[in-house]
Amino acid sequence: MRFLVTAGSTREMIDQVRDWGNIFTGNTGLAIARALSAAGRVDLLSGNEQHVTELADSPSIRASLFHSHDQLRGALAALMAMETYDAVFMTAAVADYRPVRVYAVLSRQPYTADGAHERWMVQDVQAGKVKSNHAAIAVLGEPTEKLIDLFRTAWRYQGMLVKFKLEVSVGEDELIRIGQASRLSSGADYLVANTLEMTKGPNAGAYLLSNAGHEWIPREELPSRLLTLARQGAQTAPAI
Repeated sequence: MRFLVTAGSTREMIDQVRDWGNIFTGNTGLAIARALSAAGRVDLLSGNEQHVTELADSPSIRASLFHSHDQLRGALAALMAMETYDAVFMTAAVADYRPVRVYAVLSRQPYTADGAHERWMVQDVQAGKVKSNHAAIAVLGEPTEKLIDLFRTAWRYQGMLVKFKLEVSVGEDELIRIGQASRLSSGADYLVANTLEMTKGPNAGAYLLSNAGHEWIPREELPSRLLTLARQGAQTAPAI
């Protein structure tokens, strides 16, 4: 069998020396890749350079490094054109926005009585290195392409697809509702859903969602549970 796993986070440049990203290390994706290697070959795309170094001599996991959303998209497109995968696991925390311009904030005035909207006056200060003498700056971001949605559309992938989604400060019922809607919107067979609070502590874990419903998986059991699903093969995955 052959598997594709993404792990870690993308970093998007604000200027030539600064970037934005998120807090995730990709260790969950690495653990999943290691578990899957018991059943076949794994291509791991990671935003964590240490992972790539650790796996340099691995006989069953081929690890490659990415930094930005565009680099990850390019690597995925190349692999999907060359390889046939039994299952894909998109654990990478991909930036939802990329910075396109930096502005110094000169003034902010209320625009509506309830304070929900403001009128800002700004000055474009984009540079190779944005100066540090501004009282306040605003970074304008634009949405990035949803890479998970390309598997069933642009890349015409028909195998098992596992999506990952994290929310903050929502209840479990709402998390499951959001997760199932997200799974269906991307055509994923399974979705691993948790909140930031569920990633920490002795009871850390996630919900595994599918057409069959949902089940709670403790964090340390997630890689082996996904390996079991992978071994079942794409033909036995729940119909989308």
